[in-house]
Amino acid sequence: MKNQIRFLFLTVLFLLASLAAISAQQKFYVNLNDRADDLFKVTLVPEKLTEQNKIYQFASTAPGTYQTMDIGRFVRSFKAYDETGTELESKQISTNQWELEEPVKTKKIVYTIAETWDIPVKENPVYAMSGTSLEKDNVLINGQCVFGYFHGMQKTPIKIKLDYPKEWLAGTALHLDKDGFYDAPDYDYVVDSPILLGNLTKATTKIENTSIDVYTYSKTGKVSSDQILILLEDMLTATSQFTQGLPVDHYTFLFHFENFSAGAWEHNFSSEYILNESPLEENVAKEIKSMAAHEFYHVVTPLNIHSELVGNFNFEKPTMSQHIWLYEGVTEWASDILQLRDYLISLDDYLADMKSKLFYNDNYDPTISLVDLSLHSTEREDQYPNIYQKGAVVGCLLDIRLLELSKGKKGLREVLNQLYKDYGVNKAFSEKDFFDEFVNRTYPEIADFINRYIKGTDKLPVAEYFGKLGIDYKEIVGLDSSKISLGFGIGMKDNKFIVTHVENPTPDGLRTLDFIIKVNGEEVTLQNAQSKFGFMRDIKVGGTFVLTTERNGQEKEVTCSMQPRAIKHQFKVLDDASDQQLELRSAWMKNL
Repeated sequence: MKNQIRFLFLTVLFLLASLAAISAQQKFYVNLNDRADDLFKVTLVPEKLTEQNKIYQFASTAPGTYQTMDIGRFVRSFKAYDETGTELESKQISTNQWELEEPVKTKKIVYTIAETWDIPVKENPVYAMSGTSLEKDNVLINGQCVFGYFHGMQKTPIKIKLDYPKEWLAGTALHLDKDGFYDAPDYDYVVDSPILLGNLTKATTKIENTSIDVYTYSKTGKVSSDQILILLEDMLTATSQFTQGLPVDHYTFLFHFENFSAGAWEHNFSSEYILNESPLEENVAKEIKSMAAHEFYHVVTPLNIHSELVGNFNFEKPTMSQHIWLYEGVTEWASDILQLRDYLISLDDYLADMKSKLFYNDNYDPTISLVDLSLHSTEREDQYPNIYQKGAVVGCLLDIRLLELSKGKKGLREVLNQLYKDYGVNKAFSEKDFFDEFVNRTYPEIADFINRYIKGTDKLPVAEYFGKLGIDYKEIVGLDSSKISLGFGIGMKDNKFIVTHVENPTPDGLRTLDFIIKVNGEEVTLQNAQSKFGFMRDIKVGGTFVLTTERNGQEKEVTCSMQPRAIKHQFKVLDDASDQQLELRSAWMKNL
């Protein structure tokens, strides 16, 4: 464990002198030379505080994470001082809020806040890609995990100065001013601009009018920024063609390769990736490219297409948007289809990915609509990942339907491109009226699609819609007797195991949405699930076990038997497709 070393304390006079010429109303100074105790040492010099600014707020969540963070849990000390260096009274009044007794007299605040990677918490752990890390040779800063804001000052300018080893590189979408401070127009921009520092490599290119920077931390040097850039260049070009020009003038990729993978987090002008360090072999490269394609497309949605709930994010008590299906699900669709249309992946690759998404979708609660999943993403973290699976499939089907109605002249890509040109970074669409606007921009029939498959939970018409393209789809083809199957899917709901689907339902058997409370008479919990379900790996076809289920408050024992595994979600491109199918398929596979 890291050792304690002394805390660097700067006097008020020194800070005021060094920051006197800066116009920002909140100036942060962060000491990153002192990294041995897992604590960020932050000094904040505010300007012109009033009684309305007496509450200092840490984030309860952040846009794009859809999880409860409660960053105040990581604060270890918090002190306020007047201009003479005398400590003023301050107190914590809630998990994420500190109240200043005399805000008008407050000229400096000094606080320490723990990194999130190495600090265990009992619940709601912060995703690694949206958290913080302090290590010997690198530091990761996500703004909401280090910085806060005064009530009434969320939209005021901020400047940040980082003190770190001179041999390090710093990667971020933030820009340095002439005095070495990072400039941000407001708190939201700070949260939107992660910073990776340390022994990094850097590579740069330009895609049309957009400057691209890649910064990479690789623990043992297996991966470099030059390698990553070569991997990403054709995807970036494909995205530019898909969006008819990129809507940003600069973009920064931040890659952290060490001993685990957590995923990625998108931002308006950057994205950040926490991945296991390994050579960039074909399968690894493909995964990184696919992930980066998704994160990079966020420059369209939600950067340029978003509702007022995203444009004016509430870090104190956030309200989730019902359109996360658009921000994440449609983005996932776009990241796949743009690669298909620029020949980076084959049609077989695309259909294999669609098959995978349908497999994953099978294991989630089918009674939750995409709108409900969006609105309740923070409460339903067990179900939320399906927004990327079902959401992408729905995006694909919506695109096919639009192309069919327009006779191949306008698909989902064309609607999105027009939306981002009509709205943009500083103009939000109406959270309440967006569905009506989307229909008005397209066709009346799209209202039925939205009601059934986005607002509703009707079974997705995969076979019908792919059939329009001359691509045959079968949900269940047959059985593979060499592999075993439970014959049903298991998911999570309210921290309990639930049956998500049943392949061959019987009147007295399992039903979708039954809760599983016991296995062979023994209670099953999150803590013991691996051991209680583990025996199933060794049962042969025909072997039995007993589940105790709960349905409408009533317990019932159900004897289940291992079955041959179903061969599911099979796509086949038809050799004898009609001219009409081929024409629509041709429109679907190209940028119009």
